[in-house]
Formats: sequence, C-alpha cells, structure tokens
Amino acid sequence: MLKATFAAALALGLAAPALAQTPSPSTTTTPGVTTAPRATTAPAGMAQGHLRAKAIMDWDVYSSDGHEVGEVEDLILDAQGRVVGVVVEVDRGLLRSDRHVMIPFERLRMGNNRRAELPMTRDEVRAMPGFDYRD
Repeated sequence: MLKATFAAALALGLAAPALAQTPSPSTTTTPGVTTAPRATTAPAGMAQGHLRAKAIMDWDVYSSDGHEVGEVEDLILDAQGRVVGVVVEVDRGLLRSDRHVMIPFERLRMGNNRRAELPMTRDEVRAMPGFDYRD
C-alpha cells in the first residue's frame, strides 16, 4: 500500500511542473521555441506607429531587385530634430571595402523582420556618391 501511495505521489509530483508550463495566450510556441507576440500598442509615452532610432540600427537594407545592399548605420536629423536621412553601409563584395551612402529617409520603406527596402536597384545604390561617415 505504501509503495502504491508513493508511486501515485511521485507521478503527480512529476506531472505538476509540466502542467504549470502551459504557454500563456500572450506567447506563441513552436516545439522548443517560445516567442513573445508583436506589440500591438506603442510603449507608454510613444505615439502609435513611431519607432525608436535604436530599434532600426543594423536593419538589413534591400534593393527593389531583391538584393541585400547593406545595413542601417545611423540617422541624419535636421535642425528641428526630424529624421531626413539614413546612413547605409553598402556591401561592395568580398574583396572591396564597404562604404557609406546617405539615403533620403522618405525613400526607405520599413518592412518586417528587421528589413528595410529601397525603390532602387542594387546598381543604383552602389552608384550613389559616398557619404563621409566616421563613427
């Protein structure tokens, strides 16, 4: 009788942690992976649709012909504090050093998954004049 009681208690003890790990409705799960959902509202004090500058740093930038052309390095602000340009580090291939270009902010389209897109081909981006960018 004692063995049966102990076995039942052990089985319940092992099942309890598994029951406690049921995902909450605010997360999505894939076997072995739990991710938080996308925020549907802006953080407190920030208007809906606004982005923090830090949030778009290092986003990959793609051309209209589907090529990754570089990544966001910095933002250029005007005297009133509005973003007017985006400094993009342009990848020029394995044997050539990268360089920077300044893209007018209104030309950049923010996508999903840390990806921004330009209405320009890879060749057009590469042909842009360099931007003297020193971090």
